[in-house]
Amino acid sequence: MTQAILKKFFRLTQFQHFCVLFFLLSILYVAWWIASWPGILGQDSLATILEVESNQEFQSGKPAFWALYAIATYGPWRLVEIPIAIQLLLCAIVCARVLSWMLQKMMYKSFLYCLLFVALAPSVMYYASSLYSDGIYAISTAAMLFEIWRIHQNKKIDSAAACILLITIPFSLFSRPNGIINIIAILVLAYILSRRERIKLAMIVIPWLMVALYAQLAVKQWGKIGTVFPVALYETVGFLENRPMGLWENNEPRVTNKTIDALRSHGETVENILKYYDHYYWDPLVFFPKGPALMALPKSAKQIIVHEFFKYNLWHNFPAFAASRVNIFLYAAFADGGFPGIKNAEHILPQTKSKSIVKFRNGILHKYLSEWFDFTFKYRVIFWTPWLGLWLIAIGISRTWRARDMAGFTICTTLLLQLIAVFSFSIAGEYRYLLAFFTAPLALLPAIYAPIKNIKPETKNL
Repeated sequence: MTQAILKKFFRLTQFQHFCVLFFLLSILYVAWWIASWPGILGQDSLATILEVESNQEFQSGKPAFWALYAIATYGPWRLVEIPIAIQLLLCAIVCARVLSWMLQKMMYKSFLYCLLFVALAPSVMYYASSLYSDGIYAISTAAMLFEIWRIHQNKKIDSAAACILLITIPFSLFSRPNGIINIIAILVLAYILSRRERIKLAMIVIPWLMVALYAQLAVKQWGKIGTVFPVALYETVGFLENRPMGLWENNEPRVTNKTIDALRSHGETVENILKYYDHYYWDPLVFFPKGPALMALPKSAKQIIVHEFFKYNLWHNFPAFAASRVNIFLYAAFADGGFPGIKNAEHILPQTKSKSIVKFRNGILHKYLSEWFDFTFKYRVIFWTPWLGLWLIAIGISRTWRARDMAGFTICTTLLLQLIAVFSFSIAGEYRYLLAFFTAPLALLPAIYAPIKNIKPETKNL
């Protein structure tokens, strides 16, 4: 009987496969959501909520589009369940879309891996059900790149691709600072499409660009953290760490005098600043109540720190800089950063004006799914690390370049640039910064192996 059901299942159309998979994923996502109700909340979630509730007087430092998303979905009702529900729904849709395509193309091994170890991976479900942008960004990026690859292969934007691009582009481009790199894949696609298809693409992309522009103008950004200053500040403080060997003592100064003066410009001594330097996180330097709060430095001091970093400090401390980059990257890759527990909402919600209520803590779903989560987290070096995605990027770059496969090469190169950006500018060993590489197989497996299997461009729509 099982064989008969499987045969019937594999004979379904792609749309029927999509419906079945969407239903399955929705049920499992909702089960996890109930187990962690109202969702996973951490300090960044708290900052986002407070930004909305204070009419942006409190600044989370997140991208303007993410702040606008929170204002639109959390603001009117004060329920964190609403933005989280939207994220889970979108994840179910786009994962079902890619998985149903794999089934139709008989990429069964890729299908099983992406179903069990990506779409249903604990890290993906954890962040998809959290008020963090990282989960929805990672899934949206993979789905968007997959559709760009399909369109590139077919030279046509069908209705399925249009729908997926429409719901993924805003999150993959604007919900994370490094997301704007993904526009490279869109620009390459626009270059190879015919005029008619280019107009279709513009009709999808331009409205979201206008929304992003509106977000930049409408959302207060005086507390924006930025990209270059944080890494310049964090690494500069690291250069000043005590070196017992004294190798610098009779040589050139480690950092310029202008840098020292800039660090001291709001009354902190270098000695006190160094007490709050951490090899894995910049947070103590800027967020700790008793710390030096270096984000409060005058604008002129910040400019000096950045200028001196690129003029002198970086080049005279490059080994230390490179070691710091590798250290933070590996700390994140092995998922050793801090993670808010699935019960963390109990501590976050009382600090807000949210109407959300913690529920279902004594239910069977919470008991068993929290045990499942704890097991996978204990062995996260197996279940959470993004090594396959990173390996596929390397393989994909090589194979698509040799095959002169522009579609696959565009996808792999876009992800490589993302990797370079994350490696170069991360100032905390947060696993969530690498989640997009964990979900990358959704796009990379088709882009790399479908041409090898001689899968023909599609002539039919979803």
